[in-house]
Amino acid sequence: MLRLTRHYQKAGLIGMSAVGFFYGIFQIAAYNSAAGTSAAARAAFGRQIETFGRALSYILPLPVRADTVGGYLQWRVYGALPLLFGFWAVMSATAAGRGDEDRGLVEEWLGAGADVRRYLPARFCGFLVAAVVATAVTSAAIDIGALAGGAAPALGGVIEMSVAVLALTMVCYGVGLVAAQFASSRAGAAGLGGGVLLLLFFINGFSRTVEGLHGVAAAISPFFYFDRSNPLRPGGTFDVAGSAGLLAAGVALVALATWLMKRRDIGSPTLARRARGRPVTHQPSSNPMLRAPIAPLLYEQRVGLLMWGLGAAAGAAFIALIGPQIVGLTSSGAFSAYLSAAGHGNPYVTVTAYFWFGIFEMVLAALAITSVARWSADDNQGRLETVLSTPISRSRVVVERAVALSLGTSAVIAASSIALFIAARAANIGLDAGSLALASTVLLPFTLSFAAVGALLASRVPRAAVGVLGTIAFVSYLITDAGPLLKLPAWMIKASVFSLVATPLTTGVSWTGLLVMVGVTVGGFTSASLLMRRRDVGA
Repeated sequence: MLRLTRHYQKAGLIGMSAVGFFYGIFQIAAYNSAAGTSAAARAAFGRQIETFGRALSYILPLPVRADTVGGYLQWRVYGALPLLFGFWAVMSATAAGRGDEDRGLVEEWLGAGADVRRYLPARFCGFLVAAVVATAVTSAAIDIGALAGGAAPALGGVIEMSVAVLALTMVCYGVGLVAAQFASSRAGAAGLGGGVLLLLFFINGFSRTVEGLHGVAAAISPFFYFDRSNPLRPGGTFDVAGSAGLLAAGVALVALATWLMKRRDIGSPTLARRARGRPVTHQPSSNPMLRAPIAPLLYEQRVGLLMWGLGAAAGAAFIALIGPQIVGLTSSGAFSAYLSAAGHGNPYVTVTAYFWFGIFEMVLAALAITSVARWSADDNQGRLETVLSTPISRSRVVVERAVALSLGTSAVIAASSIALFIAARAANIGLDAGSLALASTVLLPFTLSFAAVGALLASRVPRAAVGVLGTIAFVSYLITDAGPLLKLPAWMIKASVFSLVATPLTTGVSWTGLLVMVGVTVGGFTSASLLMRRRDVGA
């Protein structure tokens, strides 16, 4: 079982090690490019970062001594790595806890004599080895990059932060395993695990500035205890008890997942609905949602779309309601003038738009990647072959997927925008309904442009589609985020989809960017329909 586990971790290990390596090198290069070499230049850079960092406190810890390479690394690199490694852990855990069941592998292994009580612990141990290697590669890249820049942080601090990242990653893996026991499919498990992870992450993020959330974060969020370790910044410390507690929590979650798996039927979730007796019939279902084109795709995703919509609405309302408190914490001096100018005299509009649209773009990118994962699973697990035998043309499959995703995404965006508008009015933030509607509309081609690239990949190389699309999304976000610091060419920064959508609520719609996203969407889905005809299903 351990040998099998190592085999399944190869792709994730290579991919995450590469992501961590390039992310570390990229951020070190950004610091060396932007901070300058003189003490005065770095001090000025540090002050700018500490002012700007308050606006990013929902994602990154508050920066301290960002004028030093250790302080910058603590804030920018080790502030973001937990979420990257956490999602890798959840995706790997849901593949182990539910994906292998969907393919019938777990049942086959148990039939060959494997013990269900050893299965998940063995997968956990295999992932632990992979996480140790990926964390070590990432930290080594960061340290080497900083050393090349002439200002390497203390090696002991880098090792301590690696341990903290590893401990948090193990908790996230445990969260994914437990989520897999309550879902009926790999996609459902990934959605549930990812949703819980994001909730815990943002509870901790907003607790940095919203005092009322501090106790909640300390009670339920593992990210809260990760934040207590900050040995890289001057005067920082490593929280041994917090990291040890995270490791213990990870082991406890694996034990809980193992117990739940032992109690349930293989292939069924822990909380399965009881089957109700019905008379035998040989007539097709009379449900109209299963007869009309496109409707079956929406019907089978109804629960997932409902959860996406409710989550988006709750997040938007929460951001709007705490907007005034965020403005009070971030608006000072030049930054206050910037907020007022960007919001056309209303800093609350700027903060609300900046925070929510920044988060929501990442959520919509995740929604697109989740949809591509479902399309790839349909191909790999034989469902696409069944659909095509009805018979339905391959081009129609691609078109129906695109239309269904457009309708589902539109519903999620509408739920978010309505909730944002209502909550903003309740918080006395004067959002213009027309501007909000136009800004929200731009988010649809933004999501579809990711999905179109994913559809192209799913039509050609379905097994690699999710990994490649996730890498494209990560690199795109990284270029938008650190490109200005690295002084990258304007054309390269504008090539990022996150740059194309810009900030439509405060700066207006970029019509050039909108046309590019529409072009990518149309071209991607058209090419996908052509490639789908030339490939054997399942190959």
